[in-house]
Amino acid sequence: MDSGTTTQLITVGATLGGVLLTLLTTTLVEGRKLKATQRAEERKRAAEHATWLRDERVKAYAGLSNAGEEAFQLIRSEFVKLPENRDEVEARWRERRNDLRKAHNQVALFGTGEPRRRGKELWKVARNGVNDVLAELDSGERRCGGPVWTAC
Repeated sequence: MDSGTTTQLITVGATLGGVLLTLLTTTLVEGRKLKATQRAEERKRAAEHATWLRDERVKAYAGLSNAGEEAFQLIRSEFVKLPENRDEVEARWRERRNDLRKAHNQVALFGTGEPRRRGKELWKVARNGVNDVLAELDSGERRCGGPVWTAC
């Protein structure tokens, strides 16, 4: 081989090596940029999800509070008159009970441990308390000194 050919082969080899190194470096840098972008998007989605979950929890807790208050207002105001218009009061109670159950389900879905437990207690106390009152009225028993709706 003559020196011109050798020089050209060295130049071509060096150029190809440089192009190859440039491609590898570019691929590495682009891969890192892509991973960084993906991590930033994941953090953004996680932050958005946390915000959404917090908002849903606030709605669920407020809904349970409102449903519980409405149920207890019904009990306080209407159960005094229960023997007079029982069918109407029972129909209204079923609506309130369903609203309370839906609100409890939302807390069970989105809430944390303690609110879930308290929501379940609230639901059970309201349901069982009214069921006991209705069962007591159905049995015809009247307890003196008992709750307001059975006063003698």
